[in-house]
Amino acid sequence: MSLKIREARPEDASGMAKVHVKSWQTTYKGIVPEAYLAELSIPDRTEMWKRAINRPEADRLLYVAEDEEGVIQGFVTGGPNREQHPDYQAELYAIYLMEEVQGQGLGRLLVERLAARLLSLGYTSMMVWALEENAAVSFYERLGAERVKTVTTEIGGKQLQEVGLGWKHISISMGA
Repeated sequence: MSLKIREARPEDASGMAKVHVKSWQTTYKGIVPEAYLAELSIPDRTEMWKRAINRPEADRLLYVAEDEEGVIQGFVTGGPNREQHPDYQAELYAIYLMEEVQGQGLGRLLVERLAARLLSLGYTSMMVWALEENAAVSFYERLGAERVKTVTTEIGGKQLQEVGLGWKHISISMGA
């Protein structure tokens, strides 16, 4: 499967919403309560992503990965660190991939695209948050991130551990 990574456009909102909901339902099965996952709504997420794409914030970055037919298979978003952590200027807000394209290097390519753009904007460090039980934690560690903080969060009435991971020096080739 050949995939192209490009900046998100307003018409991508529904494709991003589908990836967002489906990836949560597969990735967090057995971690997040089933009732919460069942309530995730593609129409609601479509509206959320429309707002995010149309928001005039120049520092919020959104990239999609689409296949030959133009179907979105994954996306990444990031920008300034929302916590204003003293050691990490930027943040990878979210990265989601359809289950069938996971493990093929697309996640790395999306993170590298985001990192390259952040570097071009003057950011040199970045962090990301992930649920402790999510396999993405080891993915980020393979890309060179180190655990910097753990907090408790609540999703669907369940207390979960969330890990903050950081790259003190981001590069265009993550984990290299």
